[in-house]
Amino acid sequence: MFDSKNFFDLVDPNKNVIVGFSGGGDSSALLHFCHELNQQGLLHGSISAIHINHSLSKNSNQWEDHCRKFCKERDIAFKSYSVNVDSKKSGLESAARNARYKIFEEVLQPQDQLLLAHHADDVAETILFRLFRGTGLDGLQGPMKKRILGEGMLLRPWLGYTKSDLIQYLSSKEIQFISDETNFEDNQDRNFIRNEVLRMASKRWPNAGSQIQKTAELVSKHKKAHDFLLDRQFGEYMRGHKLQRKFLLELEEDTCAEVIRHWIKINNMAMPNKKIIDEIFKAFIRSNPSSKTKVNWSRADSDQKSAFLTFCDGDLILNEK
Repeated sequence: MFDSKNFFDLVDPNKNVIVGFSGGGDSSALLHFCHELNQQGLLHGSISAIHINHSLSKNSNQWEDHCRKFCKERDIAFKSYSVNVDSKKSGLESAARNARYKIFEEVLQPQDQLLLAHHADDVAETILFRLFRGTGLDGLQGPMKKRILGEGMLLRPWLGYTKSDLIQYLSSKEIQFISDETNFEDNQDRNFIRNEVLRMASKRWPNAGSQIQKTAELVSKHKKAHDFLLDRQFGEYMRGHKLQRKFLLELEEDTCAEVIRHWIKINNMAMPNKKIIDEIFKAFIRSNPSSKTKVNWSRADSDQKSAFLTFCDGDLILNEK
């Protein structure tokens, strides 16, 4: 049902596999699949599961107990961490995600691969969510298949599969999993997209989720080429936290905006939206900036560093808040 060749194109069988395990259907399917590979002698590193107890539901401790039992029955090493979620600075879902990833980052070691069970429907949900909020090209890429996290790697091997593929696997293997009651509450934006928008779209276009995922993957490839060409042509001007205003003034406006965005991105700062880019142009490009000129921005979910631009000796200066 799941292609082990595609799996091992991403996952190194000689390194440790850690599955992010909530106890829900998606992560239960992934953990059981990894267990089967291990039983077949195809995974040569250790296999374990990590559970994050967000303490947000009255059932949180029961879910943790279920995960521990699930792993014990399969002789899989299990670790659980409890976190306190602060939703005041950002939304509840984003705050829970930040707390979760902070733990992941702290525990991963150099030989560790953290596997997450995100699938095509998750990608479609994310893309639609970003579209409805307003997003640029970066936001249409969807989650990355592979990236560095802490001292290890974060991998998403199942982005090419749909939710129905995972449900079929769970059913065929008679795998017991938990259901988070909050997933059916449409007051959360993502839940509404998942439960209403995507469900309605799939009735008319059965492959809607996977088609959106494929588009996101295509956008990611184009964005990679876009960034490569920007580096190739303008890279010498984008080293460090200074950017020459004189150089920017020589560019066509749309190209100038792309250079500024890319410069901010390679410095690992929060990406400014269109409104902020317009402010930057008004303050630094279309008028004569001074040492007092300043434009600042941040992301509501705090996933990236907040930043601000200032001006000194003919250069735009990128500062971290």
